[in-house]
Amino acid sequence: MSINYLLGLLGGLVLFLYGMELMSSSLELVAGRKMHNIIEKITSNPLKGVLVGAIVTAIIQSSSATTVMTVGFVNARLMTIPQAVGIIMGANIGTTITGQLVALNITKVAPAMAFLGFVVYKASKKERIKYLGRVVLGLGMLFIGMQMMSDSMSPLKDEPVFVDLMTRFENPFLGVAVGAIFTAIIQSSSSSLGILQAISNQGLIGLSSSMYIIFGFNIGTCITSVLSAVGASKNAQRTSAVHVLFNLIGTIIFIIIAKVVPVSDFVVGFSKNTGAAQVANMHTLFNIVTTILLFPFSKKLALLASKIIPGEDEEADSLSLQYITDRNMIDPNIAITNVRAETNRMLKLARENYELSMNIFRNFEEDQYEKVFRNEETINFLNSNITRYIIDVLGDRMNDALAQTFTDYMRIVRDIERIGDHIKSIAEFAKSNVERELAYTQMSAAELKNIEIQIETMFELVEAKKEGKSKKEELRELNKKIEIETIQYRQFHVERMKTGVCDPESGLIYEKILTALERVSSYLSNAGKLML
Repeated sequence: MSINYLLGLLGGLVLFLYGMELMSSSLELVAGRKMHNIIEKITSNPLKGVLVGAIVTAIIQSSSATTVMTVGFVNARLMTIPQAVGIIMGANIGTTITGQLVALNITKVAPAMAFLGFVVYKASKKERIKYLGRVVLGLGMLFIGMQMMSDSMSPLKDEPVFVDLMTRFENPFLGVAVGAIFTAIIQSSSSSLGILQAISNQGLIGLSSSMYIIFGFNIGTCITSVLSAVGASKNAQRTSAVHVLFNLIGTIIFIIIAKVVPVSDFVVGFSKNTGAAQVANMHTLFNIVTTILLFPFSKKLALLASKIIPGEDEEADSLSLQYITDRNMIDPNIAITNVRAETNRMLKLARENYELSMNIFRNFEEDQYEKVFRNEETINFLNSNITRYIIDVLGDRMNDALAQTFTDYMRIVRDIERIGDHIKSIAEFAKSNVERELAYTQMSAAELKNIEIQIETMFELVEAKKEGKSKKEELRELNKKIEIETIQYRQFHVERMKTGVCDPESGLIYEKILTALERVSSYLSNAGKLML
């Protein structure tokens, strides 16, 4: 094989891999956030999980992205392991679309596709159209690279050493090992499959040998989800283990079947007479059949993963991040899930402090007072670290809508931190009441109770998982009502002061608590509208 053929092979490989990456990353920029939201809203119905996992993966052309999203949801406690199993199975089916696309063999129009995609990408002013142009450009480059690889490998037909090497992959363990290791290195089973399709198109390897390599691809692609689970919760690690178990068990089943039934002959029988089509169909058959066979045992898979990774998560230090982990290998769509989980944790602490502060205002207890300040320390810690994390993530490539979501969360955590400050002030006023033995009239206590209940309702609206314009409107109306009532209560308070009904010293603290509650309502309304 001459140096020119080798250079052609390497150049074609680079074009193919870059085209695959460009297409996949652009699709994720166009649809990743929407797909992220769709996956998150999956119910506990495993069959729906399979369908959505397959559709989402087919759209964004990356099973790794889908499984990493799923691991992230489990880590953030937005999804259970049984829910995740169905999505993982579906992702394995969805990823076969890429191989079928490559098997179409549209190399003759590939240069035109690449040119068209480039023109659209450069000429369009709209972000979404620009990314779609990149998708077409990547697809064109993919086919150009594949054609270059195929042409460059043509002389290998006459190399006995290479032909002998290809036949050795009929050994199941060798074929699976090579496929798994190669895919683990490049971290893309779609790319691995495309390279194998290029080799198969030249007749350099038969399906009886390549099918074991294909099985290995499915095991190797698990490396991305495994790495994403490092340092995450036990359940996230178990979700990753389910991904590995699914593909490992599927491979074992198919190796056994292949020893009894001529699987490769069956696939060749219904495929077009091209190596790429046969490889693509084998990949599709493997993932669909494995899903059908293992779907009834999805709960058993989750249970097995729990036995492999036993125990519970250690109780985290309050001054630590529980959901945000190492930024390495974390896609912005996953990072936003981590940010939201930490922000929800921050909001829960603010709500707990609100309830504690209002309780000790009526009936002071020292341990509850101290807990308010411990929680406030955690709220300040989370505000600082979530903000720092968001600033770090904003340096990554993402679409404008996702960047705006991160910016919104910076405002949200800032508002929650300010809510915490005003709630802490209420706790300090409660302490003053005890130290100075202050008393309040039934009227002033009833007024504060009325606002307290409404703010509690606002917390419930913000913490509700279901989005909706009506919730935002209700939040806005409650905040407006509290603003009006605060003005009225101040007027009532002045009248009570004039008639001597209220003690001036306790009246001063009453006025400060009214102000604090009004600010809590305002910041909660601001944060809530963004969160909803």
